[in-house]
Amino acid sequence: MKSVERTSDGTGDSTHGRECYRCDRDVAPVRLFRLVSEPPTALSHDYRTAERFCCPDCAAAMNLSEFSERLKSCVDSGEGPIGG
Repeated sequence: MKSVERTSDGTGDSTHGRECYRCDRDVAPVRLFRLVSEPPTALSHDYRTAERFCCPDCAAAMNLSEFSERLKSCVDSGEGPIGG
């Protein structure tokens, strides 16, 4: 697995916007899930916000489809954010 921080190794190998950070498969950018993890304020001095991109298969493996359906149902029903 490649470091997600690496954008180029000098040989034209780029991970930005093309590869899933979990499986390293090339994926069309329009099919990549954008995952953002933001620490709570109390931990923000120890952790920073992270952004990663993953393919639909890896998103399914992390069970993100269930979260997506729950989020959509909250938005459709006019409820507030999940956990908020």
